[in-house]
Amino acid sequence: MFTRLYLKNLKKVKEIIDEADYVLIGAGSGLSAAGGLDYSNKDVFKENYSPFIKKGYKTIWDGLVDNWTVTQENKKSYWAYWANHINNIYYKANYTKPYEDLYELIKDKNYFIVTTNCDGQFYKGNFDEKKIFAPQGSYGYFQCEKPCSEDVYNNEAMIDKMLSSFDEDKLIIGEEDVPICPRCGRLLRPNLRVDDTFVDKPHLANIDDYYEFVESAKNHKIVLLELGVGFNTPGIIRFPFEKMTKYLNETTLVRFNTTEHGVRKGIEDKTILIDHDIKESLEALVKI
Repeated sequence: MFTRLYLKNLKKVKEIIDEADYVLIGAGSGLSAAGGLDYSNKDVFKENYSPFIKKGYKTIWDGLVDNWTVTQENKKSYWAYWANHINNIYYKANYTKPYEDLYELIKDKNYFIVTTNCDGQFYKGNFDEKKIFAPQGSYGYFQCEKPCSEDVYNNEAMIDKMLSSFDEDKLIIGEEDVPICPRCGRLLRPNLRVDDTFVDKPHLANIDDYYEFVESAKNHKIVLLELGVGFNTPGIIRFPFEKMTKYLNETTLVRFNTTEHGVRKGIEDKTILIDHDIKESLEALVKI
C-alpha cells in the first residue's frame, strides 16, 4: 500500500526530472533484481538452476561463490555452472520492465548512464549505447585467465557448445568444450572485474564521455537517479554520486534502495529516498 509520503516523494521526483537539464543514472544490481534477475531469490534459483540444487545451492550467489575461480582441476564443473548462469542471465533473460520504464521516464532528457551491471539489460532496450559507461565487464565476453593480450572474445557460440555437453547428473561439461585462449592456450574466464587481471579496455570506451557529461552539467540543474546501488563497489556510483550532490549546487540525488538507503551527512536536504520496490516505483513514475 502506497503511503501519502511515498506518493508525495514520487511526484516531487517526477517534477525534478521534468525540470532537470541533465539526468545521470547510476544503476546497480538492485535494478536488475527488481526485474526478476535476483541473485538472492530462492524461487529464481529453483526455476532456472534446478540441476544444481543437489550441490546444496539455494541461490545464484551460492553457486557463484563456490565457483569463483577456474582452475585445471575444477574447469569442467566450474563451466557447468557458469555456462548455465551466463545463458540464464545474459542470453535467455528478456528485457525487463524496470529498464523499460526507466527509459520511458528519461528518454526525452539529456541523460547518461553509469552501471556496475554486467547482464546487458541496458543494451537490450532503446538506450543509446554511446551514453552507457559499464566498467565492470560483460557476461557476453570471455578473457584469458592471465591476460596475454587485451583481447576479449564473444562467448555466445562457446556457451552454446558447453550447454550441449552439460551433464545434469555429474554437473560437468565435456573436456573438449572447456573454453581455451586462442592466443596462448590458457583457460578463458568471464570478462568481469573480479581481480587485478580484469581486461577492462573494451569497457572504457565511453569513460571520457561520462566525464564530459558531468563537467557540462556542473552549472545546470542535474538529477542523479541512483537505482539499487549498494556497497559492493561504492567507489563507482554511490560515493561519486554523493560527492557530486554535495559540491554541485543545483543537484538532487534520488536514491532508490529498499535496504541500504542511508545518506551521507551534509546532503540530506538535497536527497530524496525512495525505499519502496524499484519496479513499482518506476511504474508509478511513468504514470504520473
